[in-house]
Amino acid sequence: MALYVNDEKVDPKQIEAEVEKLRPDYERVFTDQKPEEREKQLGEWSRENVVEAVLLRQAAGNDPELLTDEAGEELYQKFLEQSGGKEKFFQENGISLDNEQQVKEDVTRQFRMERLFGKITKDVTEPSDKDIENYYEENAERFMVPEMVRAAHIVKHPTPDTDPEKMRKEMDELHAKLKEGADFAELAGQGSDCADNGGDLGYFARGQMVQGFEDIVFDMEVGQFSGVFETEFGLHIARVLDKKASNPCPIKDVREVIVKELDGLSRQKAIENFLDAEKAKAKIEEK
Repeated sequence: MALYVNDEKVDPKQIEAEVEKLRPDYERVFTDQKPEEREKQLGEWSRENVVEAVLLRQAAGNDPELLTDEAGEELYQKFLEQSGGKEKFFQENGISLDNEQQVKEDVTRQFRMERLFGKITKDVTEPSDKDIENYYEENAERFMVPEMVRAAHIVKHPTPDTDPEKMRKEMDELHAKLKEGADFAELAGQGSDCADNGGDLGYFARGQMVQGFEDIVFDMEVGQFSGVFETEFGLHIARVLDKKASNPCPIKDVREVIVKELDGLSRQKAIENFLDAEKAKAKIEEK
């Protein structure tokens, strides 16, 4: 059995390629499904994606607005210019000059597709202030400034010639001085392998430092210094200089992001509506 869309035969390899493209994310998300159910649904979704791609291509090809040979050549030359020139484009993509006509056709097809998308989404308008506010409230967790810590550290980086016992002893001595009231920044300047700014690392959120370092400093109080601890970068003594709790990012600071996301959603919805209409009138069959 072969799939036909408006009497155009679809190469089975297109669906196979779509299956392999979707598989990694699909298997990661739908881990609870039985393998046979997951494979069946993956195949169905891949088939649907290919059908939609064919319908879009057919719609773009049926555009009554003509593209003259001169306009097509102009598009092709502009494409080559944007790609760094003919020689560079063909060489970097491993394409023989004998296939230049196919490349020209691909460029024209892409232009027709972009023109189709432009027509489908021409009525999409910029979201209103109310739309933006609603989206901000509905996605509040996404628009949070994460908890931040400003910390300094004294660190000793091991080298192939480092004596571990000697390095530990040096750090223990520095820690003893801190307990006696020595200034952290001064000790960092004198005894740390990262002495700049008194060892001050500035503000950072979780995920920006190595896990072992974050596990220590995010559990400390402002002004507190740690004991000597080890990470993959060596031995450390950390001091927390300041903390900032997680808090909502002002809507004005994320407005541009929200507008872009809402615009994208509106355009996607317009394309989905177009495809629904195309599928309703299309002849899609297995034969």
